[in-house]
Amino acid sequence: MNKKERKHRPLVYALMIAMLMWMQGTAAQSFEYPEYPDGAKIAVKYQGSRPTISDFATAFLNHSKTKNFFDKVYSEWQRFQQKKPLSKNVSISVDTKNGYMHYEILNPEEKDTIVMEMCFWNCADGKRKLVCANAYWAMDGDYGWDDYIGSYFYVYNNNTRIMREVLAEDIGALYDSDGLTVFFLPRQGKNIRVSAAGGGGRWNEVLEWDGYQFNSRKEP
Repeated sequence: MNKKERKHRPLVYALMIAMLMWMQGTAAQSFEYPEYPDGAKIAVKYQGSRPTISDFATAFLNHSKTKNFFDKVYSEWQRFQQKKPLSKNVSISVDTKNGYMHYEILNPEEKDTIVMEMCFWNCADGKRKLVCANAYWAMDGDYGWDDYIGSYFYVYNNNTRIMREVLAEDIGALYDSDGLTVFFLPRQGKNIRVSAAGGGGRWNEVLEWDGYQFNSRKEP
């Protein structure tokens, strides 16, 4: 290699790195979530530079408060926000740093617990977030079902401040099994734990976050 080639080598490397970054940025911007004509669209109000999990929870619960169960959660959430005592056997915790909210109501007589939790993921393009509200019913070692049980996903746009509904099957988060499929949202980390109940069977998998959607794998 002559002196002229050595002189220009750093410039070549810089151009290669710039091209790679441009290609990665283009790939990130090209990812699009499906649009649904009748899908819910929810405005998120917040103060400061960005919304927190509390802002997403307020928006979701205000939108869903007309539905069975969520009206109760909404009422308790308002009390929690106002620093008032919660109803008996109800607890709420918020981890703002990790973007996680957890509501729980215990029924000691029936030995069951109903949980609603929320979290969000920052998308790889830096322009959107994926928000999830998840409800499950733990019944003395098993899981129960009702019409509110399940996961609700929304794509939030940082510019419009609107989160719109996206279906689980369109982001790799749908499971078909012989029993009830239950999600457990991450308080730390980015992956969703999955479990199934019914028919005496149990299995566990993980939904791995890839920056926009999920890919399943078996837990080790």
